[in-house]
Amino acid sequence: MTLPPPLGPCAPFNQALAGLQDSTASGHISAGTLLSDGFTLRADPALQAGGHWRSPAGRLLELDLQITGQGEWIGLHLTLGQLDLLPFRYAGVACRSAAGSAEVLRPCLRAGLPGGGFSDCFFPRHLLAREEPSDHMDTLHLPSCPHLPLDAEWFELVLFLPARSCRLELQDLRLFFL
Repeated sequence: MTLPPPLGPCAPFNQALAGLQDSTASGHISAGTLLSDGFTLRADPALQAGGHWRSPAGRLLELDLQITGQGEWIGLHLTLGQLDLLPFRYAGVACRSAAGSAEVLRPCLRAGLPGGGFSDCFFPRHLLAREEPSDHMDTLHLPSCPHLPLDAEWFELVLFLPARSCRLELQDLRLFFL
C-alpha cells in the first residue's frame, strides 16, 4: 500500500500502522500482547485474557478475545512517544471497524505525567463496531482537556475494548492533529 508523504507529529504512528496493514502477522492473546512496534494489547490480569489475533494483508487487526475472568479493563495501546501538542487545537481519530455483534470501544488520548502516572482524556463519542464495516471519526478539543498536559513526556492513543469475550476487526485506524 502506498501512502502519501507523512505529515504532522503523528506521521510515524500512522506509518507504523500502515506497515502492520501490509504485513501478515498473528499470535495468541495474553494480558500483555505485543502486536507490532508501539502497538500493544494490555488487559487487567484478572480478566484472564486469551484468544487469537491476526493482521491479514489489507487489514490492521482482527481480534478473537476470550475472557474467562472478572476484571476491569482491556485496551489497545498505540505509542505516540513524545509530542509537542501545544500548537494544535484538535486531536482526531478515524477508524473503520466491524464486530461479530455490536461492540462499544472508547478512544482515549493518554499523556504521561512527570514523575510517573498518566492522565486520560476520552474522545466525546464512543466508537460502535457493528457486523457490517463502518467508519468512525471523532475529534478531541485539546483546550477543553485542562488536565491533559500538551507537552507531556509521552502520549498514547488507547482504544478501550469491551472487558468480555468478543470478535473485533480494526480495518483501518489513523490519528491526526489540527
